[in-house]
Amino acid sequence: MKIVKSLAGGLAALLIAGSAIAPVQAGAQDMSSQINGQVNRAINDANRAAADAVNRANAEWNKFVQMANDTIPGSSALPRNPVPAPAPVPAPAPWAPQAPAPVANGTNGEIHAAGRSYLVWVPRGYNPANPTPVMVGYSAYQDSTENFRNYSRLRESSVGRDAIIVYPRAIGASWEGSPTASTRPGQDIAFVRAMIDDVQRYYNIDRRRIYATGMSTGGGMAAVSACHMADLFAGVAGVSGAYYAPVNRGCQNLPIAFMALHGMNDTLTPYYGTTRRGQRVLPVPELFGSYAVRNGCGPGLDRALLRPASW
Repeated sequence: MKIVKSLAGGLAALLIAGSAIAPVQAGAQDMSSQINGQVNRAINDANRAAADAVNRANAEWNKFVQMANDTIPGSSALPRNPVPAPAPVPAPAPWAPQAPAPVANGTNGEIHAAGRSYLVWVPRGYNPANPTPVMVGYSAYQDSTENFRNYSRLRESSVGRDAIIVYPRAIGASWEGSPTASTRPGQDIAFVRAMIDDVQRYYNIDRRRIYATGMSTGGGMAAVSACHMADLFAGVAGVSGAYYAPVNRGCQNLPIAFMALHGMNDTLTPYYGTTRRGQRVLPVPELFGSYAVRNGCGPGLDRALLRPASW
């Protein structure tokens, strides 16, 4: 578990909770090819090991049969090779598109699915032969999906170079877990799951490398994703997240990489918590601590200095 603070008057804190048993997070698309090769080699090794075990068992049995048949009438001979050869373990089926890709490489688009829609960015170097990471970006309260896409600048970062970015449209410009939400509990979660499945219809995605981030109420939805979809996401990062108590309620007991970037003098969603719109806003250290527990982090904090880029 780690807390990193800036020197600028203690104005910001970066909190990261990780786990040695969190999903693999590779940094480049060619890592996927290496992983696939390792999986195929493991399958081949397992098939060979199973066949060798059967051969050894049959060989021992046949020795016994030979000795037994030498002492009993020929008409009562025991059978040989009683252990059937195991069926080989099939290799994972290669990904194949279920429909033509609706958005070309290096462009933005909008896709409708599950009664809603999401914006998508496909990196210029996307290759359908390689499983590609996915980043989900959640917009802030009363913000448009397009505006968040533009000011977040995820497309202009290394994320936009290496990953497919999807921006789900919020209903009522808010997300579940917030008192401003128009959706019922579980409704946004169900849509995000359906959205990822829909993306996979068109693009070869790496389901071991799906991430989420969001701003303000979108940061709260990122926390909802970590809480209720740790089986789907490898890691999430909330920026100035509105962490109302429901975003951290009834979580899956699964490890997931979690990052919280939050201004310590934030007056809208205070770092040390508050009550807003009749709902408790969790202190960031409290929220973070719950992920440290679920990730199996040891006691205590590692502290490090966050230096300005000019230093």
